[in-house]
Amino acid sequence: MDLLTQVLTQLWNEVVDYVPNVGAAIVILLIGWVAGRIFGRIISKFLDRVGVDDALRKTAVGRAVERSGISLVRLFDLIARWFIYLIAIYGAVLVLNISQLAVLFEVLVTYLPNLAAGIAILVGGIILADFFADYIRSLSAEAKIEYGDVIALVVRMFLYFVVITMALAQMKIEVQLLYIFATALAWGLAIGISVAIGIAVGWGLKDVVAEWAKGLKKS
Repeated sequence: MDLLTQVLTQLWNEVVDYVPNVGAAIVILLIGWVAGRIFGRIISKFLDRVGVDDALRKTAVGRAVERSGISLVRLFDLIARWFIYLIAIYGAVLVLNISQLAVLFEVLVTYLPNLAAGIAILVGGIILADFFADYIRSLSAEAKIEYGDVIALVVRMFLYFVVITMALAQMKIEVQLLYIFATALAWGLAIGISVAIGIAVGWGLKDVVAEWAKGLKKS
């Protein structure tokens, strides 16, 4: 009975000592929940006022995303909220002294900014790539350049590839194979464009060269 009394007393003391930690953890979670909703709402209103969804809607990828029912503003709202939520959960876990969960949530909190930055690079890069490709297409149409649409498409696909590679690298996803492929693709495009320019210049100057050759022969 004495041993049982000692065990129960020790258990009760541990519970009493642990109750303040539980209360502090609950308070941290409530504060994090409120702060996360406020922060997410601020981010969504800012992006909506800037017009990110409208700018993305003008691109081919943006129209495809819109058909899937996903809103970019809503996505960043959720990321911002969960960043604060995870910080609050991490703080609560530290207060409760649960070391294994603390390590897990520390990794998640550290990774979320990389995820948000990667998505931002992806969205901004796609908008700029479409703008640049559309500008090339309109310019070639005004100048009546043959195969202008094909050139714009090639430029668009290449810029998409570069943007996706940069976004994945920011998200800490291994892209070594993509870098190798991108290097080979860049060299191939450079050689192809150089050959095309050389052929175009040569074809355009063929009459000039012929006249120069005739004059040289007569002299």
